[in-house]
Amino acid sequence: PFCAASPSPSLSVMALRASSRIKELPWSEIRVVMGKAMQMQAEGKKVINWHVGRPGFDTPQHIKDAANAALQAGHVHYGPTPGIPSLREAIAKRSELDWGVPVSADRVVVSNGGMEAVTALSIGLLNPGDEVIMPTPNWPNLYWTMKLLGACPVEVRLKEEQNMIMTAADIEKAITPKTRMVVLSSPGNPVGTTTSAEELKAIAELAVARDLIVVSDETYARLYYGETDVAPSIMSFPGMAERGISLGTFSKTYAMDGWRLGWAVCPEGEMFGEVNKSRYYISSCSNTFIQYGAVAALEGSQDCVAEMKELYQERLKVIVEGLQAIPGVNLVVPDGAFYVFP
Repeated sequence: PFCAASPSPSLSVMALRASSRIKELPWSEIRVVMGKAMQMQAEGKKVINWHVGRPGFDTPQHIKDAANAALQAGHVHYGPTPGIPSLREAIAKRSELDWGVPVSADRVVVSNGGMEAVTALSIGLLNPGDEVIMPTPNWPNLYWTMKLLGACPVEVRLKEEQNMIMTAADIEKAITPKTRMVVLSSPGNPVGTTTSAEELKAIAELAVARDLIVVSDETYARLYYGETDVAPSIMSFPGMAERGISLGTFSKTYAMDGWRLGWAVCPEGEMFGEVNKSRYYISSCSNTFIQYGAVAALEGSQDCVAEMKELYQERLKVIVEGLQAIPGVNLVVPDGAFYVFP
């Protein structure tokens, strides 16, 4: 048995008791603000939504149509835990295109948003006491999910003089005998800066030399304003097919945040199996008919992505110029995502 039998406390005591794990976690202040904003909107008040990191666009119509067609066709039952085959294949093809290396659909685990992918890989690959190196500031859910599961996040503070990028040298200084994993975020949330291909290559070589798992949060990879259509990825470099996990989501690129659909591309074999098994025990599978909408997102015209990205760039220019005009405000100009971090 997992636990030795012990006397059950009275119902009244059980109802009042919370786990020590959950008591360590703060509630999301962003969600508090979001709830208040939605309440005000429901009361008929005009609200400008500056809270959660969500696109300011509707989901493109062809994606909605594909999901609706799947719903009407009866795709309403449980699906495979790692996702429907056509979606896993579409994610693998998109990853091949972005990274320039072969990617098998057998490495793909579809998830209910990027958050579930983080939770599944943390459950599947980390033991209590394992250290995880990650940048700060960063998406706080990464930190707190791993903390919840007993791992030990080791934060590397980003520096303006380094363009708000975590370097291979920074990571090497933070490594101890307990280090198990390195988390990257590029383009970053909330800084919006992108790690160069040269730096990613150095990090990949370090991870191979020190036998570390690399988790690459690539949520904003296609909202990149550099010379290429997609941000550089550490998954392009040798050794990452065996130890790298890429996290992606439909939320930002296709304005599908309310659909709750993301993915992880894992190394084949044991790592894939443990992440997939963890995912099963969290939610079993993703909503079936919306996965067909996601296939349409990846396989259909990408003009919608280009249009949204162009508007994001226009907004970036306005906000950066406005902030730079304020005396005493400094910032690194972002080259990805849709955030500015003064």
